[in-house]
Amino acid sequence: MSAVDARKEHYEAVEILGIPGLFTTLRVDRATIPKGVYAYDMQTSEQDWSQPCLLARHITVEHFGTVLTASPVPIPPNGYLNLSPGDFEGQFCGERMTLADFEAKWLSPVKRPPKKKVLHKAAPRRPAPIR
Repeated sequence: MSAVDARKEHYEAVEILGIPGLFTTLRVDRATIPKGVYAYDMQTSEQDWSQPCLLARHITVEHFGTVLTASPVPIPPNGYLNLSPGDFEGQFCGERMTLADFEAKWLSPVKRPPKKKVLHKAAPRRPAPIR
């Protein structure tokens, strides 16, 4: 099966390791993912296909699904992160949303007050030492 366009799918709102995300059982074309969104594949174990057991940037076998997140997940140097029960929350019972909805909710820039210009006061002149 070919990968889907991330911008055209509807996802389930989830959390992975406490990070907000979107989940689909499909493979997502990485070229269609906007900047600021991170993509990871999850793998099932051979014994239990109902739960993901591994998270990585790319999974080729026993693909459980793809999760898109609003911030990076710390993946160990070996490229794989073991998942425990409770690390992946919200599957099959959460809110459905598009990538655009997710971006508006989690990636919108925070409105900050304009920076104030700081005027530097000239240092007071010190009288020359008396000799």
